[in-house]
Amino acid sequence: PKVKGKRLSRRPPVRPPMQYFSPEFWEELARRLNGDADWKKKAATLTSKIVLTVTDKGMCNMIQIAAGAVACHAAKPGDPADFKFEAPWDIWGKIAAGTTDFNTAVITGKMKFRGSLPKIMGIQPAMNRLTQTAKEIPATF
Repeated sequence: PKVKGKRLSRRPPVRPPMQYFSPEFWEELARRLNGDADWKKKAATLTSKIVLTVTDKGMCNMIQIAAGAVACHAAKPGDPADFKFEAPWDIWGKIAAGTTDFNTAVITGKMKFRGSLPKIMGIQPAMNRLTQTAKEIPATF
């Protein structure tokens, strides 16, 4: 198509990256996981609630998994969950950037973990896929 002699691009508009930990970020994570064959294979029998809290920004979200289906929504740190991870913003940024991971952050005391250690270790393949998918989302920190 043309407008006043200029050809219009057929490319879709470029959206700016979303903010890390924003509602859009969590919606995108759920969308990607629910459409991911690898996730479905690893998490087919998984039912769990995971609360992630940014301690110095008042941000808290829940990842709710029911038989592998994922839903994400805003939460409160005290909401009941199987697993809880709490850390300041800079630690979440290092996890997003791949300069540290959940295990290292917990072991070094930079992130608090609440829940059953044997259970979280038992679902490690699914958690690794979830984390990898989150890292692939273009987001600003």
